[in-house]
Amino acid sequence: MRWILSISIAIVVLGGCIYYMVNAGHSGYDPELQTPDIDAGGLQHGDRLTPLGCLLYTPLSYNDDNYFYNIATYRNGKEVRSVGRPCSDLQKQVVFEFHRDGTLAYWFKKDYLKSTTDTITYSGGGISTTHTILPSSELHLKNIYRSGKWVADFKDSTLTIDFGTNDFGLVPFVGRYTTLGAGRLVLCQTIDFDSVINGKVERFIKKINTYYRSY
Repeated sequence: MRWILSISIAIVVLGGCIYYMVNAGHSGYDPELQTPDIDAGGLQHGDRLTPLGCLLYTPLSYNDDNYFYNIATYRNGKEVRSVGRPCSDLQKQVVFEFHRDGTLAYWFKKDYLKSTTDTITYSGGGISTTHTILPSSELHLKNIYRSGKWVADFKDSTLTIDFGTNDFGLVPFVGRYTTLGAGRLVLCQTIDFDSVINGKVERFIKKINTYYRSY
């Protein structure tokens, strides 16, 4: 999937999703992926991505921003503990891509045969680094793995990411997305457990947040 979008983009948060408003034309318009943004006066201000459009927009990778990527524990509805959960070396390496047919492709940054990052050194000594986000079909890689699958229910925001049978230790992730946008995804996995406090059994809730963004 490849779209031509303008560089004028605004971000709107609606119901836990971040929608990108695109203020120019595009190719390959698909109502399942994009919907017109029409104001009360009937004027159209570009398009916004649907939740499906957000998932298919670009490949994603783990990000270790601890504001999103953490483990929070709640007791009686109140947060009692929150700790950062940095990405493992494996998580930092993997990039995955949702496909419309429900399959999931993934690869590792160390396997790039042609780097997607360019570094320019200016005459004054300044350095500029740019990174090009490309779909798997345009990458030069040693390996692309296509054994994964994904399932989403956009009514209740549940999402399953399954890397399939693999030798890398990548396990499925099942949770609800709390943020969804073009190139940005935050998934929350909720676990209930009991613990004895002063001889009394109490119920705790643990929320594990995982942050993904364009690689």
